[in-house]
Amino acid sequence: MPQLKLPPLSASVSDLLDAATTVFRMTLAKCMPVALFAMLLAALPDVYWMTTGKPMDFFHPPLDPKFWTLTAVGLLCYQFLTAILMLRQRAMMDGGAPNLSREASVALQRWPMLVISNILGGIAVFVGMLLLIGPGIYLLVCFLLMRPVVLFESADPLQVLVRCVRLVRSAWPKVLAAAVIAGLVFVVCVIAAAACLSIVVTVAVGLGAQQAAMNAFSAACELGVQAVALVYFNALWLVLYSAASSSA
Repeated sequence: MPQLKLPPLSASVSDLLDAATTVFRMTLAKCMPVALFAMLLAALPDVYWMTTGKPMDFFHPPLDPKFWTLTAVGLLCYQFLTAILMLRQRAMMDGGAPNLSREASVALQRWPMLVISNILGGIAVFVGMLLLIGPGIYLLVCFLLMRPVVLFESADPLQVLVRCVRLVRSAWPKVLAAAVIAGLVFVVCVIAAAACLSIVVTVAVGLGAQQAAMNAFSAACELGVQAVALVYFNALWLVLYSAASSSA
C-alpha cells in the first residue's frame, strides 16, 4: 500500500476534512473491531446502571462503588484501545499493514502517559472554564491533538500539554472549524440514522418482533455508529497532527 500524502496545515479546512475522510475510508474495515471494543468498554457503567432499573440523574450521580469502578476500568481500557486504533491508522497511512501485537506493545508503553496527560489536560480545561470560559475552550481545542502527541513524540505529561498548544496555536481557528464541521456532520448522520432505526423498530414490532430483541438491536446499532465516529475522529486528529507537526 503506497504512503498517503497529506495536505499541509496551510491547506483549507475542506482539504483537511477530505484527507481525514480518505484515512477513514482506508482504515475503517481494519479499525472497526478495535473501535467497537473501545466503545463497548466505555459503556460498561451505563450498561450496569441500566440493570439496576434506576434512572440516571446528571445532577445527582450514583454513589454505587461498582458504577465508579466500571467507569474507571472502562475509561482506562478506552484509552488503551483508542491508542491501538490510532497506531493502526498511522501505520496504514504510511503504507504498512496492521499488526496487533506491535500496536498493543507500543500502546501499552504509552498508556500511562496517555492517561496522565488526559487527566492533566482535563484539569487545565476545567480551570480555564472556571476563569473566563475562553481559555478553557482554547485549551480544549489544542488538546484534541493530545493522543497523537503522546503516541508519536517523547515527552512528559506537562510537555505534552505545551506541545499541543504550540502545534495548534498558529492554526487554532482552522482546527476548531474542522472539529465543529465534523461534529455537525456526525450529529446530522446520527439524527438520520436514529430516524431510520426508529422506523425499522416500529415496523418490526408491528410485525410481531419482540420489543426486548428490538431494544437490543437498537443498542447494537447505536454502538456501531459510535464506533464509526471514533474511527473518523481519530483519523481527523491524526491528519491535523501530521499537518501541524510538518509545519512546526
